[in-house]
Amino acid sequence: MNLERLTYAVIDYADAKGADSAPLDTAVEGLSVVRSFAPTELDAVIYQPIFCLVLQGAKQAFLGDNPVTFGRLQSLIVSLDLPTVGRIVSASRHEPYVALALKLDATLLQDLVNEIDEAQTQDNGSVLAVRDADDAVVDAMRRLFLLSGEPSAAPVLAPLVKREIHYRLLTARHGAMLRRLTRPGSHASRIAHAVSIIRRDYTQSLDITDLAREAGMSPSAFHLHFKEITATTPLQYQKQLRLLEARRLLLTGAGSVARVAFDVGYESPTQFSREYSRKFGKPPRGERAAA
Repeated sequence: MNLERLTYAVIDYADAKGADSAPLDTAVEGLSVVRSFAPTELDAVIYQPIFCLVLQGAKQAFLGDNPVTFGRLQSLIVSLDLPTVGRIVSASRHEPYVALALKLDATLLQDLVNEIDEAQTQDNGSVLAVRDADDAVVDAMRRLFLLSGEPSAAPVLAPLVKREIHYRLLTARHGAMLRRLTRPGSHASRIAHAVSIIRRDYTQSLDITDLAREAGMSPSAFHLHFKEITATTPLQYQKQLRLLEARRLLLTGAGSVARVAFDVGYESPTQFSREYSRKFGKPPRGERAAA
């Protein structure tokens, strides 16, 4: 199956499931497809560790203020939970945006990293890294997608193909941050631990000194490494988590605006409304009314 046939196979799969631009889970655990017939507006999201292979069209995400665009036959590695904004920038009815996305397995990465040449860890890399996809990765993703149509074979073969993909990502040139994060005791892995604490306790007041101690760093070193990896500060990272969760609650009609503000950790509904409006371009009351 060549690239064009794979692209059409993914489009047909999305058509059969009635999916548009939202990720559609396949029968292979962790693998999803995305298809969109038009560009989309910038939207705030949390990228979890994921590998995305674009088959057609193009998408854009932001690392801090820096746009990262990835298009046809390019692959994106997101190595860490990352609040960001993104949009599809190239898509049409004739040539829709089409992509395959695979959630990354931290346990599998840690199992494989010891088999990787230590010299490959010297490049710092980026938590949002893009590069042209090589033939081996494209072929592996093709085989993984095709297993979505083989329910009896998928449980046996999919873990083997996923292992191959994870190995190839760890050894890829744009997999440098993935390698850093997976190495126990590295600065990057310590920041990843701190990120997991912020995500778990995002409604609580953030004590940078305590968080730095958890990461085994001085407060100044912690702040420096955190921003180097995530392109934001710990406090800004926490605020993005709070606002994204608040938006989810508002869109599902879960309580008043004040109740949502308190639920996500704000002490002042007024401050919450101000920061929400700045982030999403509309006040929370308007979001809730529209929902």
